[in-house]
Amino acid sequence: MKTESRSQLIPSPRHAASVAGRNWRVFQKLWKGTLAPQFIDPLFYLVAMGYGLGTYVALRNGVSYQDFIAPGLVASAAMWSASFECTYNVYIRMNEYHLYDAVLSTPVEAQDLVAGDLAWSSIRAAIYGTVFLIVVTAFGLIHSWWAFAIPFAVVVGGLAFSTIAYTFTSLIPRIDLYSYYFTLGLTPMFLFSGIFFPFDQLPGWAEVVAWFTPLYHLVEVTRGLADGPGPIVLLHLGVLLAISVALFAIPVRAVRRRLVA
Repeated sequence: MKTESRSQLIPSPRHAASVAGRNWRVFQKLWKGTLAPQFIDPLFYLVAMGYGLGTYVALRNGVSYQDFIAPGLVASAAMWSASFECTYNVYIRMNEYHLYDAVLSTPVEAQDLVAGDLAWSSIRAAIYGTVFLIVVTAFGLIHSWWAFAIPFAVVVGGLAFSTIAYTFTSLIPRIDLYSYYFTLGLTPMFLFSGIFFPFDQLPGWAEVVAWFTPLYHLVEVTRGLADGPGPIVLLHLGVLLAISVALFAIPVRAVRRRLVA
């Protein structure tokens, strides 16, 4: 039974790719309407905070405030994209359109479905993060050739946020519960994960608390690559991967229980 249980959690790459491909084809038709809102939001923060408030803020190490927040906003763009994809979009496909009932009537299994959705959501997060990275580079706020690695790092971060959001989606009974997820989960992370202020100017416990938020790790990765990375970047990427691996089984079992059983 143990061997069988493990096999039920291992997705088929071919079937998962089919699910991801279906989502990509839908995105190709809708991208003009879906890309703009989640892209404009961090752009507003860059202009308002970086070029508004930033004119009154001086950091200790001589880095301009605009340079400081720009990589963090790349990370936040990926977070919002992955979170919306694996909350409202997945919920509607699962519970309103009943699309997943049809998908699971094919050879695609629950683990393939979840893996395909997560793969696509990670790619979508990388698209949003990369578009915003191009914008902040045009503003002259990126200073390292290592920034070319940011889109790949954002895929890892997007996977972590996708898995967290998918886990929440697979467990909730009503769509209105997303107000708690975004208000009590993502918004505090956005504000207190080091995008807008350095932790070296805060009490030591603040950074300890931040270590338990995935956005902090993605911000450290994007900021490190934007400025020239150190070994700590690999540690932060490892934490994001560990989150994804640790949570994957929960939505798989929940989807199987809800749609198959």
